[in-house]
Amino acid sequence: MGPDTPSPYSFGPEPPYPLHPSIKNKLDPTYRAFYDEHIFDKQQVHLQPVAASRTSGVLIPGGGEMLDVGSTRDFAIKRRESEGPDVMVRVFTPEGQKPEGDWPVMVYYHGGGWVLGNIDTENVVCTNLCKRANCVVISVDYRLAPENPYPAAVHDSWEALLWLHSTAASLLSLNLSKVAVGGSSAGGNLAAIMCHKALSSPSIVPKFVVQLLIVPVTDNTANPKNTLSWRENEFTPALPALKMLWYRKHYLPNEKTWVDPEASPLLYPSGWEKQPKALVVVGELDVLRSEGEAYAEKLSAAGVEADLKVMKGMPHPFLAMDGVLQQGRDTITFMVEALKGAFS
Repeated sequence: MGPDTPSPYSFGPEPPYPLHPSIKNKLDPTYRAFYDEHIFDKQQVHLQPVAASRTSGVLIPGGGEMLDVGSTRDFAIKRRESEGPDVMVRVFTPEGQKPEGDWPVMVYYHGGGWVLGNIDTENVVCTNLCKRANCVVISVDYRLAPENPYPAAVHDSWEALLWLHSTAASLLSLNLSKVAVGGSSAGGNLAAIMCHKALSSPSIVPKFVVQLLIVPVTDNTANPKNTLSWRENEFTPALPALKMLWYRKHYLPNEKTWVDPEASPLLYPSGWEKQPKALVVVGELDVLRSEGEAYAEKLSAAGVEADLKVMKGMPHPFLAMDGVLQQGRDTITFMVEALKGAFS
């Protein structure tokens, strides 16, 4: 075994990767069958070089089809507060005429552990939200670690909000009283952080009417010793504990930053009562379940409406597997309905 090989597993650093006995019988049968047919013989991301996992924007098989929207345009944003290259965003606009009062807008941050993923990764989700909730969706192509570690992704996420408020609202006919934010996994982490950061700058970024946090990372201090779901699901497929730590150490190479609220939004000391209402969706068999639950609980304790949904039998990536998993399709529908409710 090499130094990066998790010793409790029954396999070496090369495929195949059979489901671990501690988790196999807990998994939803549809996911388990798909894993055995399509994933079991594929190389694990954390056991190969980063570049080998960046061959496309698709992080896992099983995604559904993109929906037709009115237009899809990419923009390069000039920075206002941080250093670095232009920030790329993709804007999805619905078909038809803009509504009276201009388009509602959803800002979306993709997943990929701050290391993988790109502007193409969650086009399926974005087109569903655009078409079905009848809103403009702005997807942000933030910089990735390890080349650009924390806080690069936070800076890029913030620059997108500055552009939305200063430029995009008039350019794209957007209604700044109807702005939502969200993302999955690392993107959920960034979305939650943006909601907290926005409190200190109400004149230069939008006020959010809802946040959609799908399998979010909210506590980068979590591990199998201190967090229940990390312990229960340590050897879960798709995102076992060691793989999550691999992502974390690329993005947050300095362990002292793990407690920063802009890395771990669950650790913000204040401002919870001013947060927008939230949809929080977690997987029962995801290492990140407990921190997502804790985030929703913290919002609720502060008097903020938080709709927590736990997807039974699901490991981490069900949102991206909506082509084969009903739970993925249901999650997109939850997101659409949350947007419709917030924009009405």
